Parts: sequence; structure tokens; C-alpha cells
Amino acid sequence: MAEERKEAKAIEAEEEEPKKGGMGKLIMIIVLVVVLGGGGAAGYFFREKIPFVNQYFGKHEEGEETAKKKTAVGPILPLDPFVFNLSGNQTKFAKVSVAVEMKDAKVMEEAKKMIPVIRDGILTVLSAKSPDVLLDMASRDKIKKELQEHLKGVFHVENGVQAVYITDMVIQ
Repeated sequence: MAEERKEAKAIEAEEEEPKKGGMGKLIMIIVLVVVLGGGGAAGYFFREKIPFVNQYFGKHEEGEETAKKKTAVGPILPLDPFVFNLSGNQTKFAKVSVAVEMKDAKVMEEAKKMIPVIRDGILTVLSAKSPDVLLDMASRDKIKKELQEHLKGVFHVENGVQAVYITDMVIQ
């Protein structure tokens, strides 16, 4: 019986050892996660003071400035809606509202004086389109670019027209 007790104690000791080893591994993993997380957080918060950290956390001064310039919207000139016959069909009409984004306030003042010329150019481009082209969502960007190119010649300032927006469209 004494031998059976020794064997039982040996088996219990073997069972306890993996538990201690498993617990040690778990503690090591937790410590590793905390250390790496803390290091990452410190790098993020001190990225401005440590130059090489910027490349890992995406802080680029030049990139931010160009992003701000791209998202800045210039003054927008809303135009009265255009009502016109569609090309090739005397019974179909379209009502389209357009707004034109200008480069700056100086160009905006010039544009306000030239509204009839701007409206004529837009009406010329839009009335040449068929109903299918106007209704096709894929061709909307092409129409906007075509309108923008047509209006570029109206202004004396280079890139006076930043964008053209179609704000409303009804076809009957």
C-alpha cells in the first residue's frame, strides 16, 4: 500500500506541474501584451518629439496640408434651374439645377457679372445630350467635366472654375 500511495503522489505531482507551467505561460503572455501595448501607446503620444516614429503612425505634415487644400471648397455660385428640350426628342423636357464652384471670391465676383454667358454655355452642353445619357449615372461625371471644360474659357483666371455640381435633375 505504501507503494500505491507513492505512485498516487507521483501522479498528483505530475498533474500539478503542467498547471504551474500553464499559469506561468499565461502570465508571460499578459506581461508581453502590456509591455508592447504600452510601448505602442507611448510611441503614438510622443510621435511629434521622436522623428522616426512619424513614419509608423502616419503623421506627415506635407500630406496633411495637401489634404486640407483638396477638401477646402471655394465659393459656390448656384444657378437658376435650366428647363430645355432634350436632343432628338421634341416631347421630352429636362429640368436641371447646376451650381458652379469658383476658385476664390475674386473669381466669384467676376462670375456674377457673367451669369448669362455661363448659363448659355451650360445650356448648350446639356441640351445636346440625349435622355439616356442624362439618366445614366455613369455619365454624370463626364457631363460635369465637360461643363467644367466648357466654362474654363469664360474666365480670364486660370482654373477659375474648380467644379460643377448637378444638384437636381428631372426628365419628363
